[in-house]
Amino acid sequence: MNLSKFSIVLLFLFPVTLFGQVGVLKYSTNPQYPPYDWAEGNSFAGASIELLALVLPPQVVSEPVVVPWKRALELAKTGQIDLLLSLRITPERETYLVFTTHRAFPNPIVVFARSGSFAKLDSWDVLKGHVGGISSGDTFGGGFDEYWRENLKVETADTMIENFRKLDAGRIDWFVTSLYLGKAYLATHRLTNEIVVLDPPISTTDIHFGFSKASSWASLVPEVSRRLAVLDKAGTLDQILQKHLKLATSAVPKGSFPGE
Repeated sequence: MNLSKFSIVLLFLFPVTLFGQVGVLKYSTNPQYPPYDWAEGNSFAGASIELLALVLPPQVVSEPVVVPWKRALELAKTGQIDLLLSLRITPERETYLVFTTHRAFPNPIVVFARSGSFAKLDSWDVLKGHVGGISSGDTFGGGFDEYWRENLKVETADTMIENFRKLDAGRIDWFVTSLYLGKAYLATHRLTNEIVVLDPPISTTDIHFGFSKASSWASLVPEVSRRLAVLDKAGTLDQILQKHLKLATSAVPKGSFPGE
């Protein structure tokens, strides 16, 4: 048995105390964020869902709650949702969520633009004077959230799909989102304009699982964090992400996307 397989076996050998937990753990995530997660009817699919099955102790019964992303964030504040999957840590979110100490996945954030609009993103200042787009509920890290609020003209749309349509139609000049999410969308859609990624990325921070502070299930944070670390060391996190990136860019019919 190689070291990676041995590490994963050890993951499940240690007993887990649930501190008297009863009931069902309710979780949610962004319903339109392939390859990490997307809605399929009243459930979710994607890399985050496969990972959740590996890091939750087997005694835990979980139930998906499919609602718009911004609504999911609000429900987590009051504990109506116990766990949010694969989201960025921000000071505001830390007021109501306890995040795992180890990452779930990498999630580089980039600027998409029509080819020829910008040479390179040497400085965020090059975006000044051009209308940008973001999706409702998204944050980006690396100081960009504060920068765009103070310096840039930005329109908020409900979804990533709406923003790419606006970008293609020339209604906005640039759009900030996840590199892998954008790649998944562009691989399944033929747009009028060529859409490119501007280098370098806005941020390269990771995404984590976040438990509601209002939920007793937050007691699982140390155990879930330990399991994430073991899987990351074994290379499993990257394998899961790449698997679902391929699914999102090849298995989805052209012109379709989760949420459309």
